[in-house]
Amino acid sequence: MIYPATDRYIKMAKESLDNGDIIVYPTDTLYGFGVDATNSKAIQRLNRLKGRCQPLSIIIKNVSEISNYAKINPLISDELEKIFPGQYTVLLPSIPSKLSKLVFNSSPLVGIRVPDHFFPLKLVKEFEKPIITTSINRHGNTPLNDVTQVEIDFPNVDIYEDKNHSPSKGSTIIDMSKNPFSIIRQGDGIYPK
Repeated sequence: MIYPATDRYIKMAKESLDNGDIIVYPTDTLYGFGVDATNSKAIQRLNRLKGRCQPLSIIIKNVSEISNYAKINPLISDELEKIFPGQYTVLLPSIPSKLSKLVFNSSPLVGIRVPDHFFPLKLVKEFEKPIITTSINRHGNTPLNDVTQVEIDFPNVDIYEDKNHSPSKGSTIIDMSKNPFSIIRQGDGIYPK
């Protein structure tokens, strides 16, 4: 089913995450698949749906939460303040947390997003846990950004649609685990800002 990505539907999306279900939601770049980032069964279901097992990124509500999941220093902190919320994913050394081990898939790093879009930010605030963010596609296919096609390809997943959503190359991925920082993938975000 397709629902509008509005305040009214945040509670419904949260209940789906509580139940271990997969949802589709808008960000400031591509639409994303989301599940509870602390729920291994939900992540396994998502990996099966996508047909792959790779490290996954998480969405959190603000920059100050990053230190709960990753090792940062003042230099990194300054950079994060410049780019978040925004069209970026940062890779940082992970620290022990409540995140499922499946988030990392044996990687020592964690990918983190604070998107500039009210729906996922409000959702993680209400949910009080990070959620997974990953592109909507089966392994090897181009990410989908059209909800009509998403509904055809993934008919059993609730979709929260932003009518003002625009085309996207995805987020710019920056590896901040070592100095100098490096761009792993150039997406919508311009870096350095």
